[in-house]
Amino acid sequence: MVIAAAVIAVLMSGAAEPRENSTELYRKGARLAIDGELDKAILVFKKVVEISPYYCLGHYGLGKAYLHKYGMIDDAIRHLKTAVELDRKFVKGYFYLGIAYLIAKKYPQAAGAFKSAYSYDDTYIEALYNIGVVYETMDRSYQSAVYYNKYLSERVKEAEDIVF
Repeated sequence: MVIAAAVIAVLMSGAAEPRENSTELYRKGARLAIDGELDKAILVFKKVVEISPYYCLGHYGLGKAYLHKYGMIDDAIRHLKTAVELDRKFVKGYFYLGIAYLIAKKYPQAAGAFKSAYSYDDTYIEALYNIGVVYETMDRSYQSAVYYNKYLSERVKEAEDIVF
């Protein structure tokens, strides 16, 4: 009986303290980032990753916030890469990973990330445009033209699909 009372007391002591919710913290960090308070957002996203290291959005938020901070590109790549490793079909994660690689001048990796974003969601046509940018930067004009043309073609299709 004494043991049961001790177990209940231990369980109840944990219930008295509210546990922080990773999703709510992520939303708080996202709001801070949108409001331009990147330093505060980074602290919140770090806490999300600390609480839930396998939570894709925590790494995504932290990586994207680092992407907007000068000199933090390697950290951005690391967390965005973790986000897409945790969720292999996370289109926004691949897209921003591509942006981070492009800024870091890691062009083949950037093209690969943008291609992954588009392959998982073919309505994410901005990825096609960015692949064109990557190839243009690499002086590969033929590949660049292919992706720019594909982007323009998809954009026209998208506009034609608008139903009145």
